[in-house]
Amino acid sequence: MRRDTGAAFCRSAGLFLWIGYSALSCGCRVPLSGSALAVHQHGSAISALPDEERAAHAPYGSPVVMEEAESLLPERLLTLWETRAIAVRANPDVHAAHARLQVALARIAQLQSQYLPTVSMTMNSSRTFMTPASRNPLGTGLQPATFVASDGDTNNLAITGLLNALRGPLFGGGARGDMNPFSKHSFALSGSWLIFNGFIREAQVLASKHLYLASADSLLDVQRLIISAVDVAYYQVQLAQEQIRIARADEVFSQEQLDETTKLRAAGRATSADVNNFRVRVLAAKATVIAAVGLRDSGRVLLAELMGIPGAILPAALSLSPLIPETKEELELPDVSAWVERALGRRPDLSQFDRIVDSEFQNVRVADGAYLPSLNASGSWGYDRTSGYRMSEDDQSAALGIELRWELYTGGRRTAQVRAAEGLRAQAIADRNRLRLAVESEVRRAIIDLRNAQEQIYLQRENLEVARESRRVIQAGYLAGKETLVRLNEAQRDFVTADADLTLARIRLRRAWSDLRTAGGLILLKPAPTP
Repeated sequence: MRRDTGAAFCRSAGLFLWIGYSALSCGCRVPLSGSALAVHQHGSAISALPDEERAAHAPYGSPVVMEEAESLLPERLLTLWETRAIAVRANPDVHAAHARLQVALARIAQLQSQYLPTVSMTMNSSRTFMTPASRNPLGTGLQPATFVASDGDTNNLAITGLLNALRGPLFGGGARGDMNPFSKHSFALSGSWLIFNGFIREAQVLASKHLYLASADSLLDVQRLIISAVDVAYYQVQLAQEQIRIARADEVFSQEQLDETTKLRAAGRATSADVNNFRVRVLAAKATVIAAVGLRDSGRVLLAELMGIPGAILPAALSLSPLIPETKEELELPDVSAWVERALGRRPDLSQFDRIVDSEFQNVRVADGAYLPSLNASGSWGYDRTSGYRMSEDDQSAALGIELRWELYTGGRRTAQVRAAEGLRAQAIADRNRLRLAVESEVRRAIIDLRNAQEQIYLQRENLEVARESRRVIQAGYLAGKETLVRLNEAQRDFVTADADLTLARIRLRRAWSDLRTAGGLILLKPAPTP
């Protein structure tokens, strides 16, 4: 009879597993084909990007250890493109964003595990040393009398007295419990399977996949911002290098005038005040050189930090590219509407908010699923024995069950959960709309700065040529005794100012292009024509 029962249980369990497998294969499959589909969709989007951006959007490989970032540096000249490429590989913020992407991908796998059954094994073993007499499962058959008879057989009296003594506490003091110990052992395999829960699992998986894509967009946005920061630091170093050039040229010119004025004073054609004037200008030019060197060195430290170089120090032998002349494309006026459209379609932070809105929509579905019933299957098989470790068929137990649960009234809890989810979705939509306005504003302001810098380039170039010619004429007149020292000082100051203003305008032009590319969502890691 027991064997028939065990065979029936095995047939039932096999039928239960076959039904469950069929349900997984047909009716309970995830709406999307797993976490691999999210990665595939992201890869398809990458393949549609232009060549100059595809490398930046590609799935991120193994992070570069900070100690290895220094090995990526060239030997002598570090270009802007190389600086960007190293920064997006070795910067710790990129590594952190990549780690968050892996967390989001793992979250998808966690939620997909809800479609599979859970199986657990349980083993219990206990030893009870003292229980109340009414609860001892071993003492009900041999309970001695509660009193000792005064007129019985001597042998029976001795046995009864011994049993009464064993029932008492170990050290006397009155009977407080049964001291006959016993053991209890059990072993069980149990499983449960959530067959249906109101499509909550499907919505949770879809929400997690949207968050995974949002994490991928976050990684791209981190790269975009790091490239912008690299540009700022790199242009700071170039500006400092130009300031050093201007200050040293001013020092050379002032030193030449100091030498000429010293000769004129020896000939009685200049005063000691004239000599001191040029000596002061030489010292001021040297101070300007020192300040520009400090600006250059601080920019190099910032670059090393962004690139993940140990100690935030660039090798002293490594120099940065000088400021080259502007290209024709850099001086062309950009199309505002084209750049705004490009930004709205490519900005990774804007795409990230789109993914968050989609995720919040699925969270509303999760809250709505609480109104539907849930169906759960469970089963168990094992042994349960009191006293002794050897288990037989008499100690075997097995069970199968189906549970249908439908919450008909929850006191308004489900309604509040749906309202909260809808509120979060509305907030995400509002945040996305606010970001769209901010992106459009950022692009338009960057174009305004770019046009201003382009106009400044033309004006400052002409101003520099005029100042150079004016200084040449006044310098010749001063040496001939026809111009005053004041006029020469003014001419030199105007020339130095015009040269510095032109350099600043050239840096502003490059910064404006960098800001426009950043606002437009472009992530350039190799030279490409400016759109």
